Amino acid sequence: MLKPWYAFATPHADIRSGRLAEAVFAANLWAVVRGEAPQVYLDPDEFFRKTYLTVGLTTVLRQAAAGLRGDADAGNRIIGLQTAFGGGKTHALVALWHLARHADHLRTSPSAAALRDALGDRLPPRTVRVAVFTNQTCDVTQGRTVEDGLRLHTLWGELAYQLGGRALYERVRPNDEARRVPQGLFAEVLRAAAPCLILLDELADYCIGAAAVSVGETTLADQTISFVQQLTEAAQQVPNVVLVATLPASRLEVAQSEKGQEAFTTLEKRFRRLGADIKPVADEEIYEVVRARLFESVAPPTAPDAPAQVARAYYDLYVQHGSEVPSEATRPGYRALIERAYPFHPLTIDAFYTRWGSHPDFQRTRGALRLLASIVADLWQHRAASTMTQHLIQPCHLNWSIDALQGELTRLWGTAFQSVAAADVIGEHSNAGAMDEERGGDYARESIIKGVAAAILLGSFGGQAERIGFSTKDLKLACAREGLWNYLDSALLSLEERCFYLSTAPAGNLGKRYWFSTKPTLNKLIVQYRQQAERDSFNQAISESLRAALRTAGTGGATWRVLPEPDENLAEQRALTLLILPPSLAWDEGDGASQIREWVRRVSLNCGSRERVYRNTLVFLAASARGLSQLRRAHRDLAALEGVQRDYGAQLDNEQRQELAQRLEAKRREAEELLSAAYTIALRVRNQADVEHCTLNEARQPFAKHLQAAWDRLVEEEEWIVRTLGPITLQENGIPPAQGGLALKDVVEAFLRFTDKPMIATREAVTIGLSRACEEGFAGIGRGTSLGALHARYCKQRVKLDPHEDGVWVIPPFEPAPPEPKPDAGTTSALTAPQPNLDPAPQPSPTPSHFGRSVRRLRIEGAVPVEQWTELFSCFVRPAAQMDLQQLSLGVRFDFAWREGTLPDENDPAIQRFKEAARQLGLRVELE
Repeated sequence: MLKPWYAFATPHADIRSGRLAEAVFAANLWAVVRGEAPQVYLDPDEFFRKTYLTVGLTTVLRQAAAGLRGDADAGNRIIGLQTAFGGGKTHALVALWHLARHADHLRTSPSAAALRDALGDRLPPRTVRVAVFTNQTCDVTQGRTVEDGLRLHTLWGELAYQLGGRALYERVRPNDEARRVPQGLFAEVLRAAAPCLILLDELADYCIGAAAVSVGETTLADQTISFVQQLTEAAQQVPNVVLVATLPASRLEVAQSEKGQEAFTTLEKRFRRLGADIKPVADEEIYEVVRARLFESVAPPTAPDAPAQVARAYYDLYVQHGSEVPSEATRPGYRALIERAYPFHPLTIDAFYTRWGSHPDFQRTRGALRLLASIVADLWQHRAASTMTQHLIQPCHLNWSIDALQGELTRLWGTAFQSVAAADVIGEHSNAGAMDEERGGDYARESIIKGVAAAILLGSFGGQAERIGFSTKDLKLACAREGLWNYLDSALLSLEERCFYLSTAPAGNLGKRYWFSTKPTLNKLIVQYRQQAERDSFNQAISESLRAALRTAGTGGATWRVLPEPDENLAEQRALTLLILPPSLAWDEGDGASQIREWVRRVSLNCGSRERVYRNTLVFLAASARGLSQLRRAHRDLAALEGVQRDYGAQLDNEQRQELAQRLEAKRREAEELLSAAYTIALRVRNQADVEHCTLNEARQPFAKHLQAAWDRLVEEEEWIVRTLGPITLQENGIPPAQGGLALKDVVEAFLRFTDKPMIATREAVTIGLSRACEEGFAGIGRGTSLGALHARYCKQRVKLDPHEDGVWVIPPFEPAPPEPKPDAGTTSALTAPQPNLDPAPQPSPTPSHFGRSVRRLRIEGAVPVEQWTELFSCFVRPAAQMDLQQLSLGVRFDFAWREGTLPDENDPAIQRFKEAARQLGLRVELE
């Protein structure tokens, strides 16, 4: 189990305390000379303890020491340091100053052990004179007044005075006061001062100001550049003299005036003619420089191999996911690079040093150190409260709200990036932060999406053309940690969908490239339009989509009529009707449910100003509050997209127009799908005033299939609606009556009017049930103008019924008269001829189609010993084994249902044998 970096690495005290003064990372040679610099530059012990001796810096120090000692193999004693802005030039000059001024102290100081090793204990002589000239040393117009009252005016005047006081200054005083080059005089000054070290910093910048001071027909800049040639030639002639000067890497780092460009070019030629150019910090050494400057140690004595263990774990992770990271990350050398950069991830340092370092106004080494120190200080001070995994300091750990990052971001790349960072990256209310909070869990704890956004912002600068931004594979290095690999693709997709300023482009086998720019993306416009519609309920849009869905919806197997958004004055519904409530009514477990219950009760009981007659025909479908909220959000997004297309369609580029079209299509599809997901609450009224509801847990697409699924649920599972009334159901509802009879029409009407009865799919549900009850001997049917004038009665025989037929009566069951014996063949007499029956039994009519219906459920009611149940089922199941019965419940009532695809016909011989066996045991059998 890896530990966080701060369990092993210890930053320097100033970083731990957060006291990071700007000057600490901005070396100023003249301030060091005057004793006004931060302590880290004034104290040679602290300076060398926090300085990593790069190859370039070691070379400079070794050559300078050899030159000051007068070694025969000293080599070049004129050294030019020409690197990019912030490349370590001034830091090297401060190191030389300490080497010359404090050589005696450094010979024994524990903090200078690495320095002595680098120089082979060959430090300069004990007495070395040092002269320093920078663009701050001597004002080009007013000069500089020194302690003994002299006023110095020029570079040569300053060098002579600093090397030998008034005595040497007097040799060039006339030239200094006249601001004219001492031709051939300075070699004598150097001989008198040797051994001596001359340090020149920011001379090109000094010459820009000097160009404004006229000296005869020339300028002070011209005289200064001419003196540089005199100085380099004199230093070359005089032993024990070392001259070190810094120059910018390019003319872009000096003023863009013609004089500035000319000064830079001339100085560069003069120093290169006689001097050696050395780069103080090589690119590959930046990791050790960062370590030395920011950390007291990166591993405690108790865990010296901690950096190696972390490097191995990350390297193994990259090898495991080799196809998802840049190829160099899977090479063994990358493991060593991670160990060298520890506790930083190499990509964190590279982004500042290489990408940001390409900006002409960014001090490459100095600027990178300052920003990295601010990052370390922020993470260190918040380590106790942080919940993020921090085995290394990766780009995903950057907090863009800290002052150093904010300031440099806006200084280099423009103030508009403050808005970019605030909208998409910084804080809980940014788009990235909000998405982490919405998802919760690891996203909130690890700030996964916010971390990816932070990494993208870091990589948004310094790249050119196809190198702009970070690729998908780069971001895996920037953000992936142990146990958090699989979240990153989802995070990138979320950022693409929500960020206002995120740009993307294809990057071949690297995936995509991601970067932030100040140009608003399509998301920004969408959010603006979404905010404008924030107060709109979108009830009308939802109603229109509901009606559109119903226009294309078939009935399937459902028999109900569908009415969307009925009002409270709904007319009588004489057949089963599904009423879809308007979106203004939402079901929740609080006030919303109470409101809907009351509304359903009012519509069910009243028909306008009068009482409703047909109360058992109404089924209600309402939207849940949560589903309706999601549906409103989808319509709000859809309205925003349509607004952008309407108002900005002509101004978008081709890629944005294509993206807009795709998002419109996806959002319309989402709105359609959410319509089903919203309408999941079915309701009905039972026992006059009780409102019963059930939740449809599974939404189907499209809406027509959703309504069919609702029908199936209410018929098959909830049994709110019946297709056919079985004998037991009829008996439970008082049919047939024990005495007298009921008109068939009244029986049908009762099931349509009274809510204490099951709802019927159609009126035929009653007549088919009664026909079966009559056939099975549970009810009788009579025909006649009245109960007292029946001209035919039926029982234990089939009879076809029409729910609209008059003169049909449901009567108690009876035992029909036995049939007349048949006469002998060939004889006919009055005795054997057919006689009229008082209760004629009509001949069975041809079996209508509904008598051959499949049997879905078998219900048996009664009580017999267990062994008789076993005998009964053995009689039934063996010949009908293919029916695959499922037992649903036990008790005095037994229900059996067949699985789909195995439904038997009601005329199946096994069914008939079972009915007869059950009847002999005194049981009631009902088929559905």
